[in-house]
Amino acid sequence: MEFFENLEKGVYRKGLFDEEAKRWAQELRNEGQGQDKLKSSQFRNYFHEFRRLEDTFERYKREVGGDEALAWSRLTSQIELLRAKLAYGGRSNGGPLQKLPKFREKMDELLSDAKRSSKHFAVVMLFLEAVLAYFYGLEGERGGEAASRSPERPAQGRRY
Repeated sequence: MEFFENLEKGVYRKGLFDEEAKRWAQELRNEGQGQDKLKSSQFRNYFHEFRRLEDTFERYKREVGGDEALAWSRLTSQIELLRAKLAYGGRSNGGPLQKLPKFREKMDELLSDAKRSSKHFAVVMLFLEAVLAYFYGLEGERGGEAASRSPERPAQGRRY
């Protein structure tokens, strides 16, 4: 996926965080039927794995005295490991993501893009956050968790 209008200047492609992110969220929301649909918790779990990578990168930078190139070279193996975990979740003998090929494909695409450079990793994080926000918004529109709450138990704010 192309994220940048101008990589050197850090200018993101127009429409990336609205039209493109919303399209991804709709595709993910529409995948599967009944119990096989992508659950918010499944999406959130992978988002948190990405967030953990972001925290790890910051820690690596501190450990190497701010040498971003060295910290980045250390992080790429962690990105590869998350790609392996994603593949394991989609295994054919009952993995939790077995019936969600679109989700696996999209997360793998983002991980592949994230591995290109620290700038790509940063924009992938922003993009994934936008997709997750739209995903939650669609959940409310379609009568998901937020719409099914009883009046006695108000919805809590989401943290993602």
